[in-house]
Amino acid sequence: MRLADRVLVQSAPEAPSPRVEITLWLKSFLKPKKTSLRFSLPDVAGAIGLLLSAGLPVSVAISWLAPRTEGEIGKLLENLAENLELGADIVQELDDWAHYGDPGLSELAEKLKLMIERGAGVSSQVFELAGSLRASLYRELLAKAGSNETKMLIPTVFLILPVTVLFALFPSLVVLQSSI
Repeated sequence: MRLADRVLVQSAPEAPSPRVEITLWLKSFLKPKKTSLRFSLPDVAGAIGLLLSAGLPVSVAISWLAPRTEGEIGKLLENLAENLELGADIVQELDDWAHYGDPGLSELAEKLKLMIERGAGVSSQVFELAGSLRASLYRELLAKAGSNETKMLIPTVFLILPVTVLFALFPSLVVLQSSI
């Protein structure tokens, strides 16, 4: 939750129309929330590691990266950058990231918290995290592709192959019937 939402009192929004509610409900089924985060997290972790290895502090690296990313991770980075501009504690904000629900994001947040609390450079660890996130995403996509390949065999075997066999045998059967 944004720090501005927690600090500032805002008026209650108008009730959305039923059409907007239905559209939002349908969109929740069409696009899972965590998908874009899982796909873009390795690249963002690599970019953060690169910025940290250049000597930038974590808060500056996140503030620089926030407007240059998009998707769910971009919203998280922008939210964190806004909260840091309003004076939030970066360790507390990263702790909120750790409880977001994505294991890769939690590990990234823990590594960045360790860097801030202990003053140790962890850019190499963030690079290794980015590599391990890419490898786990690759394994997951490969397993999904393998199961989809098996599912695609069903229509091939039961629909396309029998029709092909009929097209191959039909002229022969016609010739045999006409000769008898």
